[in-house]
Amino acid sequence: MYQVFKGNIAPEDGTIFVFGSNPEGRHGAGSAAVAVRYFGAQYGNGEGLQGNAYALPTTELRPDKQVKGYRQSIPAEQIIASIIKMYQTADSMPDKNFKVAYRSMPDEVTLCGYSGSQLMTMFREAAEKYGGYPSNVWFSEEWANAGIL
Repeated sequence: MYQVFKGNIAPEDGTIFVFGSNPEGRHGAGSAAVAVRYFGAQYGNGEGLQGNAYALPTTELRPDKQVKGYRQSIPAEQIIASIIKMYQTADSMPDKNFKVAYRSMPDEVTLCGYSGSQLMTMFREAAEKYGGYPSNVWFSEEWANAGIL
């Protein structure tokens, strides 16, 4: 079962800031910019652990690779596979708390073009495929209260 946090994620010992990224690692807006400034994310690194941050590719900058009908989106199947990689990393680091930076409401569309409920469903589907949520993965109170995870 996952953990729940309230408010903003603060840089502190043991916290890994999980943020939405793009394959090129151009961390210039939203939670990606926060990840660079406060958590040690590396510009040019589009996926995985970097400093006290974890880049989760959800946004596609190349128009020829974007999902039709969704602004700048990577296909859901690819996002789910990347979430599973993040769950594996979290399991391999039980002394760290992986806090997922998404706080969007179910009908709110994020920078990647998916709604909050669509992203929550991807995290849930990844957990179902993986065998559950790692105990050190944390979601926002907003997401936990939505009842989709």
